[in-house]
Amino acid sequence: MKINMYSKNILLYVLLISALTLNSCRVSLISNYDADISKQIENTAKVVDRFYLMMLETTSTENEGRAYNNFSEQYVDIQVELNSLLSKNKIRPLNENSTIICEITTQLWVKYKKEHKKKNHLSDGIIQLNQQTFSDLFFTMQIAEKAKDMINKPALK
Repeated sequence: MKINMYSKNILLYVLLISALTLNSCRVSLISNYDADISKQIENTAKVVDRFYLMMLETTSTENEGRAYNNFSEQYVDIQVELNSLLSKNKIRPLNENSTIICEITTQLWVKYKKEHKKKNHLSDGIIQLNQQTFSDLFFTMQIAEKAKDMINKPALK
């Protein structure tokens, strides 16, 4: 667990250092900031957060309260949003880092969905870990998008 969080923090620092380094150059090697994608990231993050919080607050493992079928429609809705974000990031030129973050997020969503389907239940601890994982990934997506805004705006003098 600590290694996974450590890796996420390293990725965040690399993105921030890259943004600061590129800011000192005149040539832009990243895509432009996209307010619509930033808003979609924020909205999708809220939906995922709500999904896990509601699962924790309104269900339990007893009486199949956390059976996969109870959440399958929400899983699909969220995957549609993640796929949309991924597609939008893929078609943007000079957007490799954001695309990678989106791919990782989508792949983890599918993996966690399959695990829930296979086991047909989730413990409180797993829900909390999944929620934190996605919170970190969406935060990283937002930082990456905000860095584009900072880099592509001329510095005030």
